[in-house]
Amino acid sequence: MDKIKSLLLPLALVFAAVAVFGFGARYGATNMRAYAIASELQFPLNIYVRAQSTMDATSEENFAAFIDTRIATGAVHRQIWYLNKEARAALEKVLAYALSVRGDAVAERFRTMEASEGVPGMDKAKLSEIREAVLEAKTELVDNAPSVEDKEATAK
Repeated sequence: MDKIKSLLLPLALVFAAVAVFGFGARYGATNMRAYAIASELQFPLNIYVRAQSTMDATSEENFAAFIDTRIATGAVHRQIWYLNKEARAALEKVLAYALSVRGDAVAERFRTMEASEGVPGMDKAKLSEIREAVLEAKTELVDNAPSVEDKEATAK
């Protein structure tokens, strides 16, 4: 019994170190993923905005689907509570621009998927969660966003 007692403290310290490392890795990975989602959305969004008038219908639909998927990923990811301020700000800046470009079409795409047979490997509850996250992001970042004048008045 004495041998076991002498091993308990070192064993507890090892488990505590593993738990702290796991939390730190998860926190850092979540913040880096927010930056990755933002940069992954920015490039195709810029192409879409600049070339939308010259795209054929198939290309425009493909770009829109790709962008809508990234918007949905970002909208769901911004709900994570331990996302730090800088990562959240970078993600929200790109999301606000993307949601202002795509408008209600993103939520409509996921509502249509939810109403139809859905997507293989995704249940309707997950599609509903994604649609609600997109609508929440649009409401917070586009519809209720402070105007430029309000931002300047707050900064002074």
